Amino acid sequence: MLLFAVTLLHGQEYARVRDFGENPGRLRMYRYIPAGLDSTQRYPLVLVLHGSMLSAGIMHRNDGWGKQADSLKFMLLYPDQRFGNNPVRAFNVRFGRDRNALEQEAVSIIGMIAYMKEHYPVDPRRIYITGLSAGGSMSNVMLLLYPEYFRAGALIAAPSWLPEAMEIAEGPFPRIAVIQGNSDDVVPPHHADVLTEQWAKIFGLDPMNYMPVRNYNDNPRLTLRSYEKDGDTLLIRLDMATVGHQMAIVPGNSLHRGGRHSVYSIDIGFHLPWWILQFFGITEQKDQIPNH
Repeated sequence: MLLFAVTLLHGQEYARVRDFGENPGRLRMYRYIPAGLDSTQRYPLVLVLHGSMLSAGIMHRNDGWGKQADSLKFMLLYPDQRFGNNPVRAFNVRFGRDRNALEQEAVSIIGMIAYMKEHYPVDPRRIYITGLSAGGSMSNVMLLLYPEYFRAGALIAAPSWLPEAMEIAEGPFPRIAVIQGNSDDVVPPHHADVLTEQWAKIFGLDPMNYMPVRNYNDNPRLTLRSYEKDGDTLLIRLDMATVGHQMAIVPGNSLHRGGRHSVYSIDIGFHLPWWILQFFGITEQKDQIPNH
């Protein structure tokens, strides 16, 4: 039974959900619900996972996700790591002593999705996941273990770590974007190469057979590679020249801008959160692959 009520129509601020159900990974859950949702309709849900030494709150405040949610009418879910689980607040893709901690955190995130579906008007066919750094690595794990939950995923500056002998799902798998700054010395570009090869293999694609678009979006710093199969683009790789271990943002009030300057962001005239939402299909409420 869905439990959302008339108060949903007025929106709810970014807030923590303390008791969301099964939580073997001992994660925290935050969510953001924009104003003006119609409880008779269903809306997209986007999971945003933070990186090491960051938090759900920092991602929400600095990257402009809430502004986009207000404009485009989708909901946000932020899994949040505790210092008690990891000394640098990274999801335990690498730092766990074994696969147990990682798999427990994955189960906790699935529990958060279940809570959102029960309490809010989530469209189960339009659930998406993205993450920065360790959050991107955890997003990769979620897409490998639970592909049936997600319509698409975007991995930003994500380490390519995977636990040994991790059993991935049989699929089918959602569309994937791998995003990398070419000047990243924290998570160097070879990690994006590994992730691209990983997903190309899963999709049955040749990682060397792609359509490159240089000067993508009329931006000389951007290069896009698209990988197609039977006319469908299943995998894309976006490289950002001169970008380090940072989130590309363009502060501003227009629809395709947002966020604010911080130590882990950079303005290259390209607002990455908007582009990710475009890749997800949320900007047009349909699947849309950026290709120009």
